[in-house]
Amino acid sequence: MNNQKGFTLVVALILLAILAVLGVTLMSSGVTSQKTASVKEQDAVAFHAAETANGSYKSSYHYGTEHIFKTAEDAYWDDLAAPKFGYTRCVDDKGRLVDCGTKPRVESDQLVKSKVEAFYHNCETAALKCLGNSWDDKGLGCHSFQMIGEGHLDISKDDVADTKEARTHVEEWVRIVRSCNKSL
Repeated sequence: MNNQKGFTLVVALILLAILAVLGVTLMSSGVTSQKTASVKEQDAVAFHAAETANGSYKSSYHYGTEHIFKTAEDAYWDDLAAPKFGYTRCVDDKGRLVDCGTKPRVESDQLVKSKVEAFYHNCETAALKCLGNSWDDKGLGCHSFQMIGEGHLDISKDDVADTKEARTHVEEWVRIVRSCNKSL
């Protein structure tokens, strides 16, 4: 009878050890899943910040052509020798393109940074070009803009892209075509 009590104790201890290992494995799996989900969420925030930068640049065309004219003047890419720097602006919490020197952030908790660098490319389709200077008062023909939006989740709020912080770039091309006839 005493041998049976000892055997039951050994079996119970083995079962407890198995349950403990199983519990630790499940907890570690849960922590890993949570870390993976957090990284995916941070990547998504950075991606959407980059998309916001490109979208703000595109919408600036509808509300005023200042940024598009500055891009054409400062970042004109007419041959294979690309300009070293494009026309760069950051996005503030109102979705406006602003100077990056003020270190604007996209949202109230001040973590997300959004920036766009734009380059101007002349129209590649000769049939869509206007006669004379494309930016003169006779009308605007066809123009291409290359935008490289950057999103950065700046968790440390130090304006430096650390290795543990999510950061992404989204390249997008836009072609603007308007009539060369001012009356249209």
